[in-house]
Amino acid sequence: MPNDDDATIRLPRPGTVPAAAMATPAPLPPGRRFGLWLGLGAGALTLCGGGAAWWFLASPPATLITEQPADLTPVTAPRIVPPPLLDAQAIVSHRAAVPTVWRWAANPLVWVLDFPSLELQGLGMNRIAALVEKGRTPRDRVLDDDALAAAIAADRRTTASWYFGHNYRASDVLRMFELAARDGIRLNPQERWVEEQLRLALQVDRGRDSAILTIPGIGPQVDENLRRTILLHELGHGQFFTLPFFAAHVMRVWETGFSETERADVRRFLRSDGYDTAQEEMMANEAMAYLLYTPDRRFFDPARDLGWSDAQADRLRALLRAGAPEQP
Repeated sequence: MPNDDDATIRLPRPGTVPAAAMATPAPLPPGRRFGLWLGLGAGALTLCGGGAAWWFLASPPATLITEQPADLTPVTAPRIVPPPLLDAQAIVSHRAAVPTVWRWAANPLVWVLDFPSLELQGLGMNRIAALVEKGRTPRDRVLDDDALAAAIAADRRTTASWYFGHNYRASDVLRMFELAARDGIRLNPQERWVEEQLRLALQVDRGRDSAILTIPGIGPQVDENLRRTILLHELGHGQFFTLPFFAAHVMRVWETGFSETERADVRRFLRSDGYDTAQEEMMANEAMAYLLYTPDRRFFDPARDLGWSDAQADRLRALLRAGAPEQP
């Protein structure tokens, strides 16, 4: 499994999971290049010639330094400690009391932010979703609290239910924080924590574009099976973001394996959840994640959601699976 910036598993259809209200738990350096002024150096040596020998003979003996001055003591940089590597089952089995970060053992470029609840996940990630992938929100600026609340209300959702999981390229998450700083947007504590994990990922992965995924903890709307389904779906996106060969394969299948009618079906399905359907890469990425990595029909059913027969869905799954990495 594993521009854009696709991000999430959609909200299950009404009636497929409990509708109880969600309770909120407590909470480079740039390198420098030095040049040698060889021309000037050569000229200086020519001019200084014999005078240099006289100076050397006339100078008093140099004093031997036996102790290193205090201000030359080496400074040791803080050691970077990456998050633990866990396989998919271990991540699903974990129960976070506070937001926790993992790296996926099968692909360490995939970072999983494990939130105790849907509410805390939404507080940490919804502003990023609004910038990156929502159809009715701007791509060039970050929403403040009031505008974000209005966007969520316009979708008839809540902070907790706008998304059940998120996935983004690290570069897009970084862009959100840079724009927020530019415009003086006040961020909440959960977003500040996400920013800390992003900065850590940038240091650990050293210039490679990581994938930043999220999953919520068990709660009134999330049982163990849904938590597993969300993780599998998001890991599929993580593979797309970090494995160029797989992303290229998915785009090729989207453009040549799907018919125009099938692509239109996918766009309609995703538009109903508020996605920006003008982002073609995001449409292909979501189609892949739903078809390959969302097996629970309570949350995705090709017949119900796309109007496809099982044979039609299986044909496209086979095309996508032909170039996919191993299942998580």
